[in-house]
Amino acid sequence: MPAAKPRPGSLRQGQVIDLAELLGSDWDGFSLADCGLQHPAWRRPFSCGELKAMFWRSQQVSILERQIEQLRAEIERAQAAEDAAEARADWYRRQLNLESRFGLMLVRMTA
Repeated sequence: MPAAKPRPGSLRQGQVIDLAELLGSDWDGFSLADCGLQHPAWRRPFSCGELKAMFWRSQQVSILERQIEQLRAEIERAQAAEDAAEARADWYRRQLNLESRFGLMLVRMTA
């Protein structure tokens, strides 16, 4: 017979509830006590504030990962625009060089 679900604030000092009995074998080793959630691979229980902080931190990590991907795409677009601008500048530089040589030739021919 599974254990009765605890009501909020109903855990007494020292009382431990095995979560595997309430939620199934996936929760084997996890337990609730008055000091927090006990993880089988962790020495001390997690308090409510620590669980909230871990959840907030995981949300923050996913937001930052998404922002990193957006910034990478933006950097790639900026690099492509810079490469195009450099190519245009090279073309105009060559055109200016050719036109100035042509102008110099015309000056010499007419002088």
